[in-house]
Amino acid sequence: MKFIKWKSLIITCLVCLLPIFFGVALWDRLPGEMAIHFDINNNPDNFASKGFVVFGLPVLMVILQIFCCFVNDINAHKHGERIKFERATKWIIPVMTVIVQAVTIFYGLGWQMDIRAVAALIVGAILIVVGNYLPKFDYIKNYDLKAEKARKINRFIGFETVVMGALFIISILFPPIFTAWCLVLLIPYVVIGAVYGIKVGRNK
Repeated sequence: MKFIKWKSLIITCLVCLLPIFFGVALWDRLPGEMAIHFDINNNPDNFASKGFVVFGLPVLMVILQIFCCFVNDINAHKHGERIKFERATKWIIPVMTVIVQAVTIFYGLGWQMDIRAVAALIVGAILIVVGNYLPKFDYIKNYDLKAEKARKINRFIGFETVVMGALFIISILFPPIFTAWCLVLLIPYVVIGAVYGIKVGRNK
């Protein structure tokens, strides 16, 4: 598989593993059981062992990152490279891993943190980044559409993706229920994008 960009794969996977050193350095100060999931009101509702948090989660993210890089590179090989988009998407998981691991460890150390705000910021930032690059695509994977139709659909979906990202970020300024409503809005977001895509695709 000569088209796989091994350098970016290795570098981003190593970044995913960096939080392990942070966790090891603070190992003796961390509790045996650590919160790994929270409800909308910042209350922990799922826990895992310290070992799984420090070692297991980064390894799982590496596996996910390998899959992401392979999909990106295979897609670029088939449809042509979009360097900026590929670079942005390949760094989403490593950056998210470092932030989430840091927040999880600091919370385990007893720091009071607004987990809902952190999660909303991460989701919002990802949506804005992806939405910003979608209009630059002139194809839709697995669908044989003319370039102009694909651009039109991608522009629309890119716009609503950026709007959803902005809503998630704005929601942190309001009570948690606003972030919950943003999650609910993901359903019409998907439906509207799909209906618009079908409509444009069928037009002559």
